[in-house]
Amino acid sequence: MFYNPYQPYPANFQNAQNYQMNPVMLPQEQVTQVEGRAEAEKIQLGPNSSRLVMDKTAPLIWLCVSDGVGQVTATPYDIHEHVDTPPVDMGGIEQRLAAVEAYIAKQMEVQSNAEPDAPAPAAEPAGVTYTTKRSYAQNSK
Repeated sequence: MFYNPYQPYPANFQNAQNYQMNPVMLPQEQVTQVEGRAEAEKIQLGPNSSRLVMDKTAPLIWLCVSDGVGQVTATPYDIHEHVDTPPVDMGGIEQRLAAVEAYIAKQMEVQSNAEPDAPAPAAEPAGVTYTTKRSYAQNSK
């Protein structure tokens, strides 16, 4: 018998039935349930580890965290049912936008009916006048 490098099982086995693959062991997941803070703090954890624990008596989840020496601290978190947010009513927003646009159009019309040749008033600080030497002089009133 010769060696075949493409053979999916060792060469010393005569057929594939003798070659068995080890099944993959998946971890068993469980929800740990306790009754109150006292039981949550009694959970055995290794140093520097954490675990989520459900409370049987109240709508709480306890986050149990252990420190370097294995002392467990339990912090409670409230559980609430998720509620989808209602869709935004665009009808009210569109009415408000139309009112704002009408107001702006009215203001533009008022400004266009004003005298077009009238100069805009110059803004000067109160009590300050300019002299010919371009220095500020205070008005004495």
